Amino acid sequence: MIVNNKIYRGENINDINLRVTYYARVSTETQEQLNSLENQINYFKNYINENKNWIYVPGYIDEGISGSTINKRKEFMNMIEDAKKGRFDLILTKEVSRFSRNLADSIKYTQLLLQYNVGVFFQTNGINTFDPNSEFILNMMASLAQEEVKRLSLRVKWGHKNAIKRGRMLGSSNITGYDKENSVLTINEDEAYKIRKIFSLYATGQYGLNKLSAELYKQNITNSNNKPFDKATLKRIIENPKYKGYYRGHTTETIDYRLKKRLIIPKQEQIIYKDKKIPSIVSEKLWEKANKILNTRSKLSKISNKQSYIYPYTNKLICYKHNSPFYRKIVRKKTVTYACNKYLKEGTTSCNSPIIKEIDLNNIITIILTKIITPYSKKIKQELLEIYQKNNELKNKNEIKLLTLKKKKILKLYLSQNISEKEFKTINDNLNEKINFLSTELENKNINKIIEYISNELLFKNPSKYINLLINKIIISYLNDNKTKIKLQINLNLNKEIKSFKYETKNKSYYIDF
Repeated sequence: MIVNNKIYRGENINDINLRVTYYARVSTETQEQLNSLENQINYFKNYINENKNWIYVPGYIDEGISGSTINKRKEFMNMIEDAKKGRFDLILTKEVSRFSRNLADSIKYTQLLLQYNVGVFFQTNGINTFDPNSEFILNMMASLAQEEVKRLSLRVKWGHKNAIKRGRMLGSSNITGYDKENSVLTINEDEAYKIRKIFSLYATGQYGLNKLSAELYKQNITNSNNKPFDKATLKRIIENPKYKGYYRGHTTETIDYRLKKRLIIPKQEQIIYKDKKIPSIVSEKLWEKANKILNTRSKLSKISNKQSYIYPYTNKLICYKHNSPFYRKIVRKKTVTYACNKYLKEGTTSCNSPIIKEIDLNNIITIILTKIITPYSKKIKQELLEIYQKNNELKNKNEIKLLTLKKKKILKLYLSQNISEKEFKTINDNLNEKINFLSTELENKNINKIIEYISNELLFKNPSKYINLLINKIIISYLNDNKTKIKLQINLNLNKEIKSFKYETKNKSYYIDF
């Protein structure tokens, strides 16, 4: 970079012809802070315009936004995009904490800007990122600024805990059924009837959350936007102990003060107790009844979701008789089987379709994969090996480039007498050895290992990982109502002709068709 070269030669940044912009930010929208922002803007405009070597480029300003995260700062991100487009050469900013109080972001974006020949000058700190020593100094300054955010986060957390102990109502003032003023709750009768209706209907056990929403809407009971209550809102209302006159605090905790990530605290670790200051809208008995139903249904839903997403054959096996899915079941503590959902729920009187062992399905899938892939295995091995070699060659070239750059830096340190000749020789020889190793072709033993790995994969010892790729669905029935003969009509996900075949076990015969 031209600017870098001039800085290396000892020229001052103020004496170089540059297009210069600025970045300014305040973290709150108070009048005092906005006045501070206005002062920053006027200062930068005057400072840039007074330098005869600089061309003024309008600046970038974020108001009322925290410096701990970059992704919420719209103007900051616009500035980065404009830098990539080459619209300026230098960014002036007050100090590291105005640019970012997050160490990772500070380093990341100053390095990114340098890739596009754009430097940052932190005036208060006297750091110019065109200077080769700036990264070390910036690292140090950003660390201090990051600690400031961390300390602030701990102070806020301490304040929250003390407010909770005093029974003050923290959080949102918009609680359906209540008015909140000066951290005190009072019942809003215009809304409380909605809460009572939600609990009374749900406690009957006749309504799921979706059905409850529809019933409420039918009775002209809507949310504050005159729209049906959504499922998540209804769940939060039913779970909220305030409606039975209980205080609840410490429901979440910040686990990453930089990214503002929050952890939901388990119910048993939350602060929950009966509070005379909170007027109840429903009785404890009604609240408990509704929550017992909610918890039971949540557990069943989790089991259902687990069934739906964990196992490889889920949603693939279909009963010919009822068009219903086959679900997984373990029998005699170890044998994994699949059976029609209707049979599992209601027994043999409702469905007498086959019960299939997972091991039989796996063996059949292996046969199919072998029939499809084996004719092309030699070609596949060759192509995969070529891909590996190309990727490895590219990786080696990139590593050689990095090692060559390190050699240049070591040489510069030696010439500037920062390291001894002995240290230079040791490090340089070590780098040369690594470069020579990376420059040679792959050793035969490595190639053989790759070929062995590919060959093992083509044996399909774990066929379950290919099921989604290979199978759309399998329709299951008995062949001619013979319970020892099972027919599998397999719908493949690929356009490949494959002949029907028969697979035998000790007690059953499988007839596979496509």
